[in-house]
Amino acid sequence: MGLISEDDREYLKTEFNRNLKRAVKLLYFRKDKDESEYSEQTKELLEEVVALSDNLSLALKDCDDADETKSEGLDLCPSIKVKSERSGFINFYGIPAGHEFASFVEAINDMGSDNLSLPDDVVEGLREINKPVDIKVFITHGCPYCAGAVRNAHQFSLVNEKIKGSMVDANYFEELSMKHQVSSVPHIVINDKIDFVGNMPPKIFLDKIKEALK
Repeated sequence: MGLISEDDREYLKTEFNRNLKRAVKLLYFRKDKDESEYSEQTKELLEEVVALSDNLSLALKDCDDADETKSEGLDLCPSIKVKSERSGFINFYGIPAGHEFASFVEAINDMGSDNLSLPDDVVEGLREINKPVDIKVFITHGCPYCAGAVRNAHQFSLVNEKIKGSMVDANYFEELSMKHQVSSVPHIVINDKIDFVGNMPPKIFLDKIKEALK
């Protein structure tokens, strides 16, 4: 028996068939020969997901390949980067399990289509940003509100390629969570400068980005 139930598999097949108009590749970066339960469970989940659509593929990468991790803009390991011909930095530092599986599926659908669910005024404001923005959304898998914050960060990146949006598993990256004093989630960190807590509306999220760029 796999990690994804039979009912969920059928639902996802329908979703991917309806949404994916282009090929989407999942790049799974992990330490070479990492056979920990966390790593193997992540790999198993990704393999089950890509088996659900001909438009999905999986590439296993080594975090110790400094050139490739740098070219992909990654600074933590493990990482799952969702890529396609559509521009955008959509990334998961850690396994997208629990409530985060929903944001993972949305990320795949977004990269495989032209989906964008942001308000027009937010899109306009995002397009005006001309400096690099790194958004890290710290989550726990039991948090029902975190997936929305992750989706906002990812959709921001689809609008402006200067923006990087990443989910961060707060429990796995415990040291980094302590550094940013993560006690409640979702905890959003922008450019290691501005922190805020909660799944804020996109307009408030955008205002926080502007504050970080001052």
